[in-house]
Formats: sequence, C-alpha cells, structure tokens
Amino acid sequence: MKKDLNLVKHFLSLLFLSMCVAYGYAQNGKLVGRVISLGDGTSVEAAAVSVKETTSGVYTDEDGNFSFSIKPGDYVLKISYLGGKALERQVKVLAGKTTDVGTVKIDVSAQMLDEVVVNGMIRKFAEKKSNYVARMPIKNLENPQVYTVVPKELLSEQIAVDFRNVLTSSPGVSAATLGVGSGGTGLGMRLRGFAGANGAGSIRNGMATNFVSLSDPANLESVEVIKGPSATLFGSTLISYGGLINRVTKRTFDGTGGEVSLTSGAWGLGRISADYNTPLDSNGKALFRINTALHKENSFQDYGMNKTFMVSPTLTFKANDRLTFTVEAEYFKSNRTTSYINLSSKLKSLGVNSVNDLNLDWNKSFASNDVASKAEVLNLFGEIAYKLSNKWTSHTLFSHSRSDNDANYLFLDVTSKDSLARRYMHIPSVFTTQQIQQNFNGDFMIGPFRSRVLLGLDYTKLTTVDTRLTINMYDKKINSTTGNIAIQGDALPVYLDKYNSLMANPDRAVATRRFTRTYSAYVSDVINITSRLDMMASLRFDRFDDVQNNYMQSAWSPKVGVVYQVIKDQVSLFGNYMNGFTNKGPAIANPDGVIKPFKPEHAFQYEGGVKLELFGGKLNSTISVYHIKVDDRIRTETSPAGSAVASYSVQDGSQKSKGFEMDVIANPLPGMHIILGYGYNDNKFDKGTADGLRDVGTPRHLANFWIGHKLTTGSLKGFGVGLGGNFASSSFVDSSNNFKVAGYGKLDATVFYEYDKFRIGAKVNNLTDKHYILGDYYAELQAPRQFLANVTYRF
Repeated sequence: MKKDLNLVKHFLSLLFLSMCVAYGYAQNGKLVGRVISLGDGTSVEAAAVSVKETTSGVYTDEDGNFSFSIKPGDYVLKISYLGGKALERQVKVLAGKTTDVGTVKIDVSAQMLDEVVVNGMIRKFAEKKSNYVARMPIKNLENPQVYTVVPKELLSEQIAVDFRNVLTSSPGVSAATLGVGSGGTGLGMRLRGFAGANGAGSIRNGMATNFVSLSDPANLESVEVIKGPSATLFGSTLISYGGLINRVTKRTFDGTGGEVSLTSGAWGLGRISADYNTPLDSNGKALFRINTALHKENSFQDYGMNKTFMVSPTLTFKANDRLTFTVEAEYFKSNRTTSYINLSSKLKSLGVNSVNDLNLDWNKSFASNDVASKAEVLNLFGEIAYKLSNKWTSHTLFSHSRSDNDANYLFLDVTSKDSLARRYMHIPSVFTTQQIQQNFNGDFMIGPFRSRVLLGLDYTKLTTVDTRLTINMYDKKINSTTGNIAIQGDALPVYLDKYNSLMANPDRAVATRRFTRTYSAYVSDVINITSRLDMMASLRFDRFDDVQNNYMQSAWSPKVGVVYQVIKDQVSLFGNYMNGFTNKGPAIANPDGVIKPFKPEHAFQYEGGVKLELFGGKLNSTISVYHIKVDDRIRTETSPAGSAVASYSVQDGSQKSKGFEMDVIANPLPGMHIILGYGYNDNKFDKGTADGLRDVGTPRHLANFWIGHKLTTGSLKGFGVGLGGNFASSSFVDSSNNFKVAGYGKLDATVFYEYDKFRIGAKVNNLTDKHYILGDYYAELQAPRQFLANVTYRF
C-alpha cells in the first residue's frame, strides 16, 4: 500500500505542476473544416492542410475532416493533395474560439484517386489510427505507448480465414496456439514475454468479452496490438502484462454496399462470408450493417475438424447532430477437435531435450471427430455517444458476453520416445461478463496548451461455472491391457457411446466457480506543452470484490508518458512508465497451514524509443527498448517434514522481461508496401524453484514480414503478388525449462487480380512445407503446405 501511495503522490504532483504552468498563458484558437472532391463530392482522406509561414498543419481523416490549434491571428490556409496544386484561403483565428472554414472542394484526378485506393491499406497500417489505445483520439506520433493497427485490407490480401491467421500478421505476437481453460476454446498468445491467453481477442472495441473464447475475422475492421502493461485504462480482468489484443469491429456508414466472399482450400476447407450495409431511411439517420461467415475444414491429420458460424448485426441511429445510439451483436458457434501434446518430466532422463526429438507422425492425431469441443458465444454491445458541447463528449458503453461451452480436451501424455497415453477431460462450463463504462472526453485550451482529458468510471462483473471430469489412461480402460500407444502405431477409435459411459464414472470430478466484481475510476490527461512536446498522465483506482472467496482488494495503477517531436509530424522521441496488476486472494501462507490474504501483484514498465512518419507517410517505423519488472509474485515452497501442509505460498517472487522491438512500414513505389517486424526478449524469474528460469513460449528472437505489390498501370493493371513470413527462435514448452520447441521460419505467398468489382486470389500457406511446432505448456503440431483460392464480389 505504501508503494501505491508513493506512486499516487508522484502522479498528482506531476499533474498539478502541469496544470499550474498551463493556466499561466492566454488561449489559442482552433481551425476546423472538411475537404471533398470537386468531381463527385466524396471525402478526401490524407489531404495536407497547413498554415503558411508556420509549422502548424495536419492531414485530413478518412471523412475528410481536419482540426488543429493555433495562436490567434490572420493566416493563409493551404490545402493540397498528393503533391497537386495547392488551394489557399484566408482565415482569421480568435482566442478561445473555433474557426470553421466549412467544406473545401479540391480537384482530385482519377490517377490520384487510384493511388488512394491502392495505398489505402498501407496508409491505415502506417497511421496506426486508434480511438481505443488512449481511449481518446490522439495520433501515433503524440502517443507514448507502442501499438500496431492491422487493417482489414491486409487480412483480405493475405486471405486470413481465422483469428490465428490474423495474429500471425501482428508484429510481436508469439505462440499463437489453441488455448485451454475452464472448458473454453480460445487462442493463447505471448506478448513481451508474458502469457496472454486472456488477451487474445477478449477485448472487443475496448470492452471485455470472455476469456478462452474464439471469434471469426469476418466482422473485423482492424486488430490493435497494444504493448505493455495497460491496466490504467483497460483494468486487469482480461489482459496480460505484455499487452492485449483489441478487436475493432466494422461499423455502419451512410451508404449501400458490401461484399460476398468464397474461399476453398486443402483439407476440405470451405468458407463463405458476407458483408452488407444499408440506410434504413431516406435521410441516413438509421443505418444497418450485417456480417456473417460460415466456415468448415478438416485437419491435415487423419482426424480433426473445425466448423464455425458467425453472424454480427449492427444498428446505428443518429437522433440528431449530437446524439447517436449504436447496438451491436455477435453470435459465434464452433465445433472443433481440441488436442494437446504434454511431455512427461521422465523424458529428460531418456535424453529428450526437445519436442522435436520425439518421433512424432505428422499425419496422426490420435483423436476422433466424434468427440469434439463445442461453444456458443454471444456478445452484445451498446453505445450512447453524446456531444455535450464543442469541448466535451460523453460515451456510455455497455457490454454483455456469455459463452456456453461443452469441452472435450484430449491430452496426449508422452511418457517415452516411442509411446504416449491418452487422457480426456470433459468440462461443461458457462462464462459471463457484464461491463458498464462511462467516459467523458474533453478537448480544450489551457492557456496556449491543448488539453485532452478522459474521465471514466467502469463496473465489470465476471462469473464462471464449470465441472471438470477426467479420464486417465483412456486406452487401458477400453482394452484392459495397457494404457500406452505406440507413437508410430494406430490408436483404437474413440467412440462416443464408450466415451460417454466412461465419463459417467470419471477418475476425477471437480466443480469450480468464480464470481468477481470490479469497481473502477480513472483519469487521463494529454497536454501539449508546445506544438512539439506533449505529456500524458493517467491514474486508475480499482476496488476488486471476489464474492466467491469473500475478500476485497484495492489497487492504484498510474501511467505517465512524454513525447517530443524532433521534426514536427515526422519524428518523435517518447518515453513511458506503465503499470499493470493482478489481484491475489487468500492462501496458505506457512507450514502450519495458516491462511492469510496477499496483496495485489504489480508490473512496472519503463520504455523509450522513436516513432517515424517520413516522406509524406511513405516510411513509418516505431523502435523501442522496454524493461518490465513484476513484483510480489506468489511462489510455492515445500514444507518441512511433519508440517501440517505439504506446501505453502510466499509472496516475494519477481519476474523481469526486457527487450527491443521495431516495426517498419514502407510504401517505396506506387502499389508496393513492405511491412517488417522484429522483437528481442530476455525474461527470467527470481527466487524459489523457478529462479533464473525463462517463461514458456517466449522465443528470444521473433520476426515477421510482408511484401505486396499491385500494378497500377498497363495491360496488367490490377494484378498483384505478395510474399510474407514468420520466424522465431527456440522456446521452452514447460515451466521447468526441460524441453524446447525448435526455432522455425515459414513463408506464405499470394497472387491476385482485381478488376472492377471482382477480386480473385490464390495463396499458399507454409510455402516450403516446413514441419514446425509451437508450444505454450502444451505442444501443437502446425499445418504443412496448404493451398487456398478466393473469389470476392464487392457491390
């Protein structure tokens, strides 16, 4: 508590000092407007808006709007597009007032518009535009936090057919494997050396859904990979210390259009998705959009399948210019086999140091399509957006998520180089999460300084109920001889009736419940000290109520960041201090069996780096160095002989994770884009049996790239190719660091042709047919070479 209070004191002192300095100056004014095409009246995105003989200026957003602050006076406003002839307009700016220059029409040639379409995806990737990372609209160059925005256009080019494909396109994400937990079926992943099973898509439009749950990419507008401990603005319920994945879904727009897409591929893959948007009235106040996808495929092995269905309708009602209502639903149903390779510690004495040392048959699953894991996920989302004034807006948000799971996990327990035993767990479960959030955003001048403020309240309720039934040595029970199967042999089929009869009398049955409520308040302020220097200061207070275990905890979470633009709107230096925490309940605290409460575990990150947006957005990069330390980790100690309990918990452990990350996004030629990502991570635990050990699923080196080129002129206009790859060094698959999975490198390639409203594409995943394994406590064999073909019609 003393450490928390010191953090709060430093934060309040810094915020108070900034406010005092800011109030000492006269007010600036603001310039706003919109740029549209002279030809057809459409919005012009990325038009350059600047003020002659000053360094002030911005680019228009996707709706053609622009807004920026400047000192009072008479100016000449310049508006140009892609190097074309500039339009100039006289403007007068008054102190503390907003000057609206209205709608400005500029001449945009067909060639310019074509370049916009071609480079739209890479610009979205490079701009890293997000209203969720800081829970306010600030630019990447102004934000001291590191993040990546992967737009839907890149996912379309890569023919990403599931959420795992989406994660592999995200720089810095490792060990994207099929998750396991409490009966759910989701995706685990690692960020900056920390497990993120709860963060692999569990945050949707900045709000919590459920952990260990899957989704379909058909309704994605983008995916945001937000780096570092982010509890200050996102809480601690469904994120990790390494960061989180935020799914941003498609929203309605004023117009009629959509697309239908068909994909087919190896192993019986068949997929159809559709997207349709339309106004429901003549004046565009009521807007409706629906996305849906039906997906079916078999495994590359002898058994295994994946069947999913998703539908997501969205309704927006614009009551007036100030008030907008949005209601969104997402229903996802899945039926898939779920199996995991588990290595026995005995293998170490047999000379096994890696999963790759085992003589695994890539074609054998030892599973059955009759025994699979089913899940039905329903996510509901509501938002009321109200413009209180020219300076303040209100966002009232509601989210409800329910997952009904019927899991049948198959664990392949490898006990020797040549044999394994099948172990089954049947876990019916129900997860629910309700979240209510109220945010007030202010954007105003304090003296010559622009202040963007966030004031928020949050209530999150999470419940889970599950029953865990286990069958050990499944094969011994069905043939009464041995419980082991030869790794290279044929396993007896798993029949549903026999499986159900055994589950009626399991070896082990455990019921588990969770019921927690979290009450939170947070504040954040971004102050532009000068046109190049801005500071962010944020603070959160959490009151955690574990109703099931009857205890409550409080935690403070500060966040501070500074950004200095060495070259205005092109190069910025940044530094941040960020915090995360995890609530810890009562546990046995000494060999006598005494139970006592533990304090929350905290993570602290220090990070610094540089962000680049050069050559008119054609070269963009973020380079950073980070250091994360986790204090007050709970570790287990063995009790002395004769004690009341066999083991007890001690809260003096720690973990350190440090590293280097960079991404480069380039548009060197018309129609060409290059995306590169690299990360180095070094992490270890301190104290106890884990002292000096590295966390599982965390390779030291991680890299990915994608190069795409679409021809914009000539007889082959619309033809394009793409080549990408993912690379990782070796990592451990167990917490004792006994076994590794070898490093790997794989390539993917695509070719496509776009004409008018049609797009035809083909892709080869794992082009070189690389056999590789991913591991995060359990090992998972990855698919060999796979061919996909896609046809999309847009209207």
